[in-house]
Amino acid sequence: MSSSSPPSISLIVPAYNEEKRIGETVRALSAYLESRHPDSELLIVCDGCKDRTAEVARQSFVGQTIGFKVLEVVPNQGKGNAVREGMLAAGGQYLFFTDADLSFAPEVLEDFLQGLLDGADIVIAQRKKETQYPSLARRFIATGSRWLIGNLILPGIRDTQAGFKGFKSACAKDLFAVVKIKRFLFDLEVLLLGRTRGYRIEKVYVDWVDRPGSTVHVVYDTARSLRDLLLILFYLFTGQYGPGKKSQS
Repeated sequence: MSSSSPPSISLIVPAYNEEKRIGETVRALSAYLESRHPDSELLIVCDGCKDRTAEVARQSFVGQTIGFKVLEVVPNQGKGNAVREGMLAAGGQYLFFTDADLSFAPEVLEDFLQGLLDGADIVIAQRKKETQYPSLARRFIATGSRWLIGNLILPGIRDTQAGFKGFKSACAKDLFAVVKIKRFLFDLEVLLLGRTRGYRIEKVYVDWVDRPGSTVHVVYDTARSLRDLLLILFYLFTGQYGPGKKSQS
């Protein structure tokens, strides 16, 4: 990528203690971007990592020519904050984030990019119906939360938590400048705020693979997510996000 021209695509990967998986992820994503979008950049955001995630990420990128950054956030604050830091630091025209476990194939980026080119401000992944969680508890919680969100909170969007989303730059900068939730429910916050501000949201149905090694604690993180949901609704209805650029236009 020429240092004189901004990247067309920024791909952000939040990571927490991912030294065992980040190498494969960096190699796969950078090779794909190199072949299809050479004027792009890859940003790895280490969220207070206590292992060698940042070092392994840098070592795994050797030989590529796209833009590359490793941002180290200290202390650990959560996935939402890591994505926010990446979005605000990104220089691309189209900004994407995906999970560090490669649960989505790099090729799905093309469908998301096309959605943005066709006029959407935000394009989000929706995991296909045949997706099955490995545990009964996760399956039950996922089913219940999708019903609640898709019918009452964000009608028409059942899967807010799928870890691949794309934004036009102006939209991303507007939304991520004001988000307040730092952990898992930031996806819902961003989408609810985006809809409130009038941004066009489109969905892409994708295959998803549940990789081993998740740091999600079913009971603890579910309780925290319920608390964050109440906070999001409180912030929204008390006007604490402000009007936003889209609302003012």
